[in-house]
Amino acid sequence: MFEVHFYVPAEVLAGELSQRTASVDDYLASFDALRPRILKVAKAVYAATRNSTITLDLEHFR
Repeated sequence: MFEVHFYVPAEVLAGELSQRTASVDDYLASFDALRPRILKVAKAVYAATRNSTITLDLEHFR
């Protein structure tokens, strides 16, 4: 068994949120709403790279 670390930058979660006024709760709610899509993208990126640390940027979600 091994671990794979995925990082999701705030800009991915921000979407329509204003990064200046968004609260932690706003980002957590955004993560919860995007979770199925994040998992789908994470699986695809991992399958292509097989790295143990992956940062999911905006390009991965287009």
